[in-house]
Order: sequence, then C-alpha cells, then structure tokens
Amino acid sequence: MAESRGTSRLIVPSGRNEFDPGRREAATPATAGSRSAARSTRFKDYPMYKDALMSGSALPPGTLCLTFDDGPGETTGPGPGPRTLELAQYLNAEGVRATFFCVGKYASDLPEVLPEVEALGHLIANHSYDHPNLVEYAAEGGDVASQIARTDGLIRNWIDAPIVYVRPPYGAWDAIVAEALNASLTTALSHLGPIGWEIDGGDWACWRDGLTPNMCMARYLTAIDAQKRGIVLLHDCTADQEIVKQGNRTLETVQLLVPELKRRDYRFVRLDDVPGLDPIPHSSIRLALRGYNGLYVSPQGGGGGPILVNGPGVGPWEPLVVEDLYVGKVGLRATSGHYISPQGGGGGDVLADGPAVGPWEPLDLISLGSRKVAFRTTTGDYLVTDPAAGGPLKASGSWLSIAPESVFTYEFVP
Repeated sequence: MAESRGTSRLIVPSGRNEFDPGRREAATPATAGSRSAARSTRFKDYPMYKDALMSGSALPPGTLCLTFDDGPGETTGPGPGPRTLELAQYLNAEGVRATFFCVGKYASDLPEVLPEVEALGHLIANHSYDHPNLVEYAAEGGDVASQIARTDGLIRNWIDAPIVYVRPPYGAWDAIVAEALNASLTTALSHLGPIGWEIDGGDWACWRDGLTPNMCMARYLTAIDAQKRGIVLLHDCTADQEIVKQGNRTLETVQLLVPELKRRDYRFVRLDDVPGLDPIPHSSIRLALRGYNGLYVSPQGGGGGPILVNGPGVGPWEPLVVEDLYVGKVGLRATSGHYISPQGGGGGDVLADGPAVGPWEPLDLISLGSRKVAFRTTTGDYLVTDPAAGGPLKASGSWLSIAPESVFTYEFVP
C-alpha cells in the first residue's frame, strides 16, 4: 500500500485527498490541446557551458568584479605566501565582495577556510580539482566532468548563490570540453561557465620575476584604467608553480590597489551581479528525455496525470524542467507546472501530478556521461521505460543495478 505524502506539501489542490493512504487516482490531464504538427522538430541545444569564455563586458563603466584563482592557501608567520583568509577579511573590511575560484585539492587540505570566506560575503566558485589545462586533459582522455564534480563536493556547502560558476585553469577551453561537461547532468545542472576575464595584471608573473607589490599594483591600475570596467583576474594562491606560490604577495598588492581604485571612484560587485551572468536564469535546466525504446518521456496533455514514453519527437508536452533541490537530488517539472511523482515514492506508477515537491518527488540524479542519466526514487526504484512501445513511465527498476530500460538520453531545449 502506498504511503501518504505527509504534510510537507506547499499546495494542495481542491478535491485531492493529500492524506489518503491508498493509491491515488490519476488526475485529469491538463487541457493543453493536441500535439502540434511540429511535434518531431528537435530544439536547438541551450547548454549551461558555452563554447567561448564569458565576460564582464556588460558591466557599467567604473564597475569591477575582483576574482581570485588557485586558492585557498594559507601561510604561517610573516612574509610572502598565499593568505586567502586574510585577503577575504581585508576585502570585507573595505566593503568589497569578491569571488574566489577554488582548486579542489587545496579546498580538501584547508576545509576550515571556505566557510569563513563565505561568511565574509564572498562568492565561492569552481576552478577544477587538479588545475590541469582542460583542453589538453580532455585530449589525453581525462575525465573532465570529474574535475568539476570532485571540487563541487568540497565547495557546494559554502556557495551562497543558486549556481556554481566555473573557470577553467589558464582560460583553456574549447567545444570538446564544453560538451564533456554538458554531457554530464551532474556538472551541467546549476553550473555556468566558462568564466573569463577582461583585466589581468599578471600578479603571478610579478612574484616569479621578483617585483614588489607596488610595482604589481601599478600594472593592475594601468590595465584597469585601460578597460574602465570588467572582471579582474588575480591569484590568492598558485596551483602549478611552488616557487611562485611561496612568493605570493597578492594580499599586499590588493591592500594598495583597493584604496587607489576607490579614490578613482570604481565600484565593486560579485560575479553573480555581473549582467549576463545572473544565476537565476541558469539555476535550472529545461530538457527532454528519450527512453530505452527510442521515444520521448511525454506527460500527457503537458502534465497533470499519466506519463507515457511515446513521444516521437520533442513537442509541447515533452519539455521538463530539472530543478536542483539539494546536492544530488532533483525534481522534474512538466510544462503544466506539475512535478513527476512516483506514487508512494516508487515501486509502480509514475504520474505528472505533484503540485509541489513533497516526499515522493525528489529523485537521485545519476549521471552516466554521453548525455545519459538515470533517476532513483526515494524507495530505491529507478524510473524505467516500459518495454512496450509507447507504454507508461514506471518506478520499478531494481536498486541493485542500472538496467538499460533505466537509462535516459537528454537534450537541452529552450
């Protein structure tokens, strides 16, 4: 017997007994009309990772976004060296909110730093796990998605924005890297990249070449005044040259730079305040799912009742919005606004009748690469395609293994 949903619902439509412990009847399908003649048309992809670096060129004149790469890093005692937390504290005292692109291996070594950086009002972002050149890494067969996913696991709890911004090491990026990340729903959902920059004074080269913080500050002032606006690249640590890391003096440089920029009437914003990089439009993904039988998952009438895996193409009924509920859990929302709801949490029927996310609707997202994915219900059952062509979507796959009928291929839709 199906369990009741409990009382966590936000909306209970009139006529529905939310506490009926038995099987609920399927809701009447929404009156969305018949499928259009354009039903089989494939939509253009709208991926979260673009083919080229994204910039801050749309910032108003006199507006800067300070970003720091390669940390976190800490140094004991006086002298040069990475000082991520001191830098974050100084910026906070100056009323400057910055963005820190973190390297996973360093976040793993210094787990106590990121919570404090986040608490100071700064944005945490993803700069890969090992800091490889992702273009070369992919060409050699490296798992690009793991570079982002592993770092996510270390930083997600300390990100106070609805998405994870991603900057590739060295700005190295191409369409192959973009597709590798878009092909894993785990690294595509609630992510945006690649994030580039307009302004770079080469602080890392300052420390390599023995320049003073005053000299380095002057280089940044020249670069900033030439552009007047944009994303500024600095390094609170160094991920690939230990001798440069030990000589890092970015804290001192910033302590000289920020007061001078304020005297010149520059304003500062975090990355999530940059026009065009607003997190809200990128916090969910709209896609279509193709089942084991080669047909698309199709909430009948666009949602409100039964779901068949019978769509020959992507029409008005097939688009689904994937909502990032919390780490590893997603909700699927039909065009009618109803959620995909394994009845009783799983083990049988699946309807598109959930008015909100309750105990039945959260699904474990399991990315399989190559734009393939599986969804596990709260009971441990998988969403599966009925073997019969055009049959209903079910939640009955064994929790012991991911069978072929539990695998869906996705494509982004507008």
